[in-house]
Amino acid sequence: MTDLLQSLHCTQCGASPLADNADGTVSCPYCGTQFAHPERVCSQCGTVNESDARQCISCGQKLQEPCVRCGALNWVHASRCKSCGALLDMLEHIAARRAETTAERLHHFQAGMPALKEEAERASQARLDAMWAKERARMEALAKARAEQQRQERLIWTLAAAGIGIVLIAILVLALIAQFR
Repeated sequence: MTDLLQSLHCTQCGASPLADNADGTVSCPYCGTQFAHPERVCSQCGTVNESDARQCISCGQKLQEPCVRCGALNWVHASRCKSCGALLDMLEHIAARRAETTAERLHHFQAGMPALKEEAERASQARLDAMWAKERARMEALAKARAEQQRQERLIWTLAAAGIGIVLIAILVLALIAQFR
């Protein structure tokens, strides 16, 4: 990770390297400008995620994956594990997969299912909450439109009644005038 920070330059003053603040941010030691840590920024859509996010909250792109040797989570673009130093390339994954038995793979898969289910339920609940919020907003807008339509109808009926009353009074006045002539 330090190699990555060594290669980054401050967008404000151009200084390099940036310093890791260990709180999910990096900062320029010269001008003090703070940035989101590169591990938190999705390389696909640019969304800044929580520091412990395994995938992007916006597009679902993987941000972290476990080390095949020790299981520690590492940034997907890291070349070595930050915990044990093992290489994080494809050959290491293949070697670890061949060393693991089918029963062990099944056990790991089963062990990860509750967390996967919980994450799916959380995402589903978030989508449902968003849909209900849209539906409530739609219903409120519909109620306002109905109230406005009823107000306009009352106004039209009032004006029509007033117009009919004026016409009737005019007819009566004309009839009285015609009678007295």
